[in-house]
Amino acid sequence: MTPVKNIVTVSLDYPQKARPAQEVEVTLKLTDDLGKPIAGEATFWMVDQAVLSLAKERPLDPLQNFIVDRETTMAARDTRNMAFGIIPLEETPGGDAGLDEWGADNNVSVRKNFTPVPIYLPKVIVGADGIAKIKVKLPDSLTIFKLRAKAVSGAERFGFATGEMLIRQDLVAQPALPRFVRNGDSFDAELFGRIVEGPSGTGRASLKAEGLKLAGPAEQSFAWEPNRPARIDFPVSVADAAPGKDSVKLRFTLQRDADQARDAVEIDLPLMPDRQRVTRHEIFDVAAGAVVSLPSVTASLRAGSLQRAVTIAADPTLVRLIAGLNYLVEYPYGCTEQRISLASAALALKPFGAVLAASDLDRRLSDDVHNTIIAISQSVDPDGLVAFWPRARGNVSLTAWAYGFLIAAQKAGEPVDKALSERLATVLKLSLRSDYARLINGEELRERVEALTALAEGGQLDAAYAAELSRRAASMPNVTLAQMTAVAARLPGDDRRIMGALLQDMWSRVQILARNGKQVYAGQAADDGDPEILPSEARSLAEMTRAAALAAPEDSRSRVLRDGLIHLGEGDGWGSTNANSAAVRALAAAWKRPGAEIPISVVEGAATERLVLGADAPVGRVTISGAGEVRIENGGGAPAVVLADAAYLPAEPGYLAQASSQGFVVTRKSYRVPADGAPLEAIAPDQDGALRLKRGDIVEEIVELVNPQDRVHVAISLPLAAGLDPLNPNLATAPREAAPSLDPTLAPAWTAFNDDKVFYAYDTLPKGNYRFAFRAKAIVAGSFTQPPGEAETMYQAGIYGASAGRRIIIAR
Repeated sequence: MTPVKNIVTVSLDYPQKARPAQEVEVTLKLTDDLGKPIAGEATFWMVDQAVLSLAKERPLDPLQNFIVDRETTMAARDTRNMAFGIIPLEETPGGDAGLDEWGADNNVSVRKNFTPVPIYLPKVIVGADGIAKIKVKLPDSLTIFKLRAKAVSGAERFGFATGEMLIRQDLVAQPALPRFVRNGDSFDAELFGRIVEGPSGTGRASLKAEGLKLAGPAEQSFAWEPNRPARIDFPVSVADAAPGKDSVKLRFTLQRDADQARDAVEIDLPLMPDRQRVTRHEIFDVAAGAVVSLPSVTASLRAGSLQRAVTIAADPTLVRLIAGLNYLVEYPYGCTEQRISLASAALALKPFGAVLAASDLDRRLSDDVHNTIIAISQSVDPDGLVAFWPRARGNVSLTAWAYGFLIAAQKAGEPVDKALSERLATVLKLSLRSDYARLINGEELRERVEALTALAEGGQLDAAYAAELSRRAASMPNVTLAQMTAVAARLPGDDRRIMGALLQDMWSRVQILARNGKQVYAGQAADDGDPEILPSEARSLAEMTRAAALAAPEDSRSRVLRDGLIHLGEGDGWGSTNANSAAVRALAAAWKRPGAEIPISVVEGAATERLVLGADAPVGRVTISGAGEVRIENGGGAPAVVLADAAYLPAEPGYLAQASSQGFVVTRKSYRVPADGAPLEAIAPDQDGALRLKRGDIVEEIVELVNPQDRVHVAISLPLAAGLDPLNPNLATAPREAAPSLDPTLAPAWTAFNDDKVFYAYDTLPKGNYRFAFRAKAIVAGSFTQPPGEAETMYQAGIYGASAGRRIIIAR
C-alpha cells in the first residue's frame, strides 16, 4: 500500500540542455496527492554525474526511513540479469581508449579545475503556491549534471525528485593529461577535438603553456574524420620551476575552420617535487654594533630551486617562536595531532599579527581552524575518543588536546562546532574515573590529568577529582605534575591550598645551576612515558613554564624555566609538532613587545636592505635572492637574533636518488599484471635503469619495509610517477584489477590513495619485516620521475629510510 497522505510530490522544471557558464532557472514545485499546491521546505543540489560514479548513491526517498518491514513480508529477488561491479558512469580518459569509443553521445570527461557541485541549497522555502524558483550559474564543465531535491511539507509529508541537465556546445576540446607533473617529466599533452553539432572538415589547435617547454609548434592544423574525434599531440617537458612555483598552466584552444566555432580550456596541473628538498635552519646572535656573515650556499643545487630568507628580531623568544611556527607549517603529513598543534600555536599568537605574518599564517588562520575542526570530527572513534587518523583507535590524551583546541578557538572568536565540543567534554568526564576502560595501561594517571586540564580550560573543572589526583603527585611524570599545578592554580578559595605542595614538588624536579652569577636551566629529573602519547623534555618544560607563570609569576625561577625553553629551541623549533606547539603556546603567553629600536642592515652583494626593529615592527624578514655571502649589520645598542632559512633541491634528478637507511630499510619492486590472470611479471630496468611500460598496463608495486625495533607513529609515503593513476581497491566502484595480490602484513591505522602517492600510517609498528602492495594504471605516454619511497617516524627525528628513485617510460 502506498502511503499517499505521507507523500509530497516534488517536480523540477528546467532546461534539458545548457551551455557552460550559462545561468539557468530551475523551478521546484510541491503538490499533494490530489495535485494541489502545498507549502514546504526542500534541499536542492546539482552534482556532476562523474562524482556519482565513485560510489553508490544513498536513497533519496526519506519516507523509507519511516516504513518498517513486518516479519510476515516476503520479497522475491532475481539477480540473474543484474550487473554487479559496473560503474554507472564510466569516465572516458582522453586517449586511453580507442578512437571509435569517442563517438558516444554521453561521453563525459571530468575537468578537475571546474566545480563538480555548482549549487547546494540546504533550505529552500516553498510558499503556499507550491513553487520556488532557483537561479543556477553553471560552471565551465562539459558534462551531465544530476539534479536532486528532497522535500518535506509539515510533519508527515515527504518526497523527492531527480533530473539531469546536459551541458553541451558545438565543439568540445578535451585534454588528456596527467593529474600532476614533476621536474624533468616529458610527455605528449594530448587534445581531443570532438564535434557535437555542425560540420567536420578542417580545424586548428593551439597550446599556450606556463612552466612547460614545447618541443614542437604551438599551433597545429588538422582534419576531422567523419564521426571521429581528432587527436592533436603537443610534446612538452617540465621546465625548472621558479622558487615558490607549485603548478604549471596549459591553455588549449580549438577552432573549426568552417564556421569559426571555438572552445578553450585552461588547466592548472600541480607541480610536485621529484625528490625531497634539503632544508637548513640556523640561529645566530648579532651583538650590538657587530656584523655577522652568513656563508654562501656551496652545495650542488638545481637552478631556480634555492629559497633563502633571514628573520631578525631583538628578542630571542620571537625568533624561536617563528622557527617553531615554520616547522608546524612545513610538516607534511597532517594527522589530527599535527593539525591541532599548528592551529593551537597560531591561535596563541593571534594577538601578535607580525609574528603570524612572518610565517604566512595571518591570512590562513581561520581556514586552519575550520579544517582542524573537520579533521577532529572525522577522527572520533566509536567510543568518542579522538584518534591520530580517521577510523583509527583514539586515546584520552589526544581527545584532551582536541577539546583544549576547541576551547581556545572559541575564546579567540573563531566559529566552532559546539556539539562536537560537548561530545568531547562528555567523554573526558568519563575518563576522569580510575576504572575507565580506555586509559592506556601504565599511563592512567597521565591521561586522567590531561582530561582534567582540558576540562579546566573549558570551565568544567571538577574540584573533587583535582583533590584526588593531587594526592598522587609523587607518582606523576614531570609534565603531568606541571599540568596538575596549573589546574590547582585555577581552583577557587581554600581549594588552592594544594597548589603550594604541588609547586614545591615541581621545583624539585627541575635542575637549576648557577653560571656566571646567573641561574640557568640544566635539565629535569629522569622521566619517560609511553611514546604513543608523545612525551618530550620540551613539552614537559613548556608545561612547567605555563604552570609557573600561573602559580608563581613572581618567582625568579619562572624566568629560568622560560629562558631554558627558549634555548632548547633550535632553527627548526623543538623537534616535533607536539613539542613545538606546546613551546609556542607557553612562550606566547608571556611575550611582550620590545621597547628599544634597533637599526639592521642586510647586505647581499651590492644590494642593501635596511629595517628598524621596535615595538611597532618587532620582527623583520628579508628574502635573499642568491646563493652568495650575506652580511647582517646591527647598528643599534642592543643585540639581535637572526634565523637563517635555506631550502633547495639537489642538482641530481629524483630518478637518480640513491636508497638511504637510517633506521628503516625500504625496497620497492614493480610487476606487470597480465590481463588473463596469469602470475605477475617482474619488470626489470633497462640498460639506462628505466622501467618501460605501455599505456593501459596495470602495474603492481610491492614494497618491503624492514623495521629493526618497535616504533610508534610511522609514516610510509610511496610516490607515483605522473603517468600512473593509482587504483584504489577500497572504492565501491573499483574494477576487479585494482585489488593487489597481497594485503599489508599489518593493517595500517590509515591508508590514503592520492593522485601522486599512496600513504600508510601506523600508530604502532612492532619490529619486523612488512610488505605492502598496490596497483596503478599507465594512462599517459611519456617519461616520468618516480621519487624514492620513504618511511620515517613522525615524532622522532632522524629515523628514516628510502628506496632508490626511478625513471618510468610509458609508450603508446
